[in-house]
Amino acid sequence: MAQDEGSIRLTVIKTGATIGLTALLVFLLRWMLSVLPRFDTMTGGHTGGDVLRFLASNGQAQAQQTVAVVMIVLCFVLAVLLVHGIERLFRRRRASR
Repeated sequence: MAQDEGSIRLTVIKTGATIGLTALLVFLLRWMLSVLPRFDTMTGGHTGGDVLRFLASNGQAQAQQTVAVVMIVLCFVLAVLLVHGIERLFRRRRASR
């Protein structure tokens, strides 16, 4: 029975970590996008503006929503992979003791 409680606790911890990491990745992505115009100013280029225009999808609401959902899903998938990788590292360390 102690094993079941541990796995439930571990599941709750992993779920919280995944949600928190997803939120952090979305925040970092938004911050990075807000820095792109400054990047263009510093470099004299227009790559950041091109990226922002692409993500704006020419003002089409449906396309903008699709881009937003895809970016959030990618952040979630990355968070899941990171949490899984960290869990594997902890398990290896524990097994090597």
